[in-house]
This record gives sequence, structure tokens and C-alpha cells, in this order.
Amino acid sequence: MKKRVDSLARAARLAAQMHEIGRWRLSAIEREQASLGDALRAAFEALEESPFAYGAQAKLSTRCIRALQKRLDALARESERVSQAAYVHGIRARIAEQAAKTADKAYREREARKELAEIAERALVRRGASQG
Repeated sequence: MKKRVDSLARAARLAAQMHEIGRWRLSAIEREQASLGDALRAAFEALEESPFAYGAQAKLSTRCIRALQKRLDALARESERVSQAAYVHGIRARIAEQAAKTADKAYREREARKELAEIAERALVRRGASQG
């Protein structure tokens, strides 16, 4: 029983760590999205203010903008996936923590009943020895 309690506690800690990693990853994605958003705005501003807004230079700028937008779209999809995974890990962590608490409580109650039974048995043995 004690092994089960320890196993559930380890599972709860692991799920909590996975949840934290997911949250950290989500934060990193949000920072990268903000950075790429700033880069995209800067590219548009540079394109608007540039006398080379047409021709070969514009074509290069357009490629850069498309690449930034594709990366932002990919990050948005990844953000959704990581967010969902972090949510699932959070739920698993709570369930595992609750299971560990329940198993620990059952273990302590079982040990207490065992001790009480031993005390009662010793009292009966003493009583029988004093009567006999």
C-alpha cells in the first residue's frame, strides 16, 4: 500500500512538472509571437517609407513579410496545441494529487486500524494471562 501511495505521489509531481513545462513553453511562444509581430510591423513600416516600395526590393520585402506571417501562423497553431496540452496536464496533475492524498489517507487509516487491533490483542492477552 505504501508503494502505491509513493507511486501516486510521484505521478502527481510528474504531472505538475509537465503542466509547468507547458506553461513555460506557452510563455516562450507568446514572447516569440510578440517579437515576430514587432518585426512584421517594422517590415510594413519600412516598406511604406521606402522609396523602393516597387520592383525587386518590394519583392524581397514581400517574401520577408510572408515568411514572418507563416511563422506567426505556425506559432498560433503551436500555441493552441501547447495550451491544450498544458490544460490536460493540469487536470491530470490535480487528479493524480487527489488520488495520492486519498491513497495516503487510506494508508494512514489502515495503519491506525492495525495499531489499534494490535493494542486490543495485547490487552486481551494480558487480560487472559491475569485471569488464567
